Amino acid sequence: MDIYKILILIGGIFGFLGACVAYLITWNEAKKHDIRGKNAVIEGVNMALFTFIFFIILSIALAFIFLKLGL
Repeated sequence: MDIYKILILIGGIFGFLGACVAYLITWNEAKKHDIRGKNAVIEGVNMALFTFIFFIILSIALAFIFLKLGL
């Protein structure tokens, strides 16, 4: 398997795990600060989505850098 595909796969896996943790942390903090109902869930989903996208972009950028360096 190509190193670039592996990097993107690792980014997807860690992005998913990071998104799950970010959702749980954000949802728990929203509950602590009396944000009830859908707002707490929406805040958690927003943070999870941001975290997942961050990890995917980071892994693609790292694969691109490795490609440019010839590694």
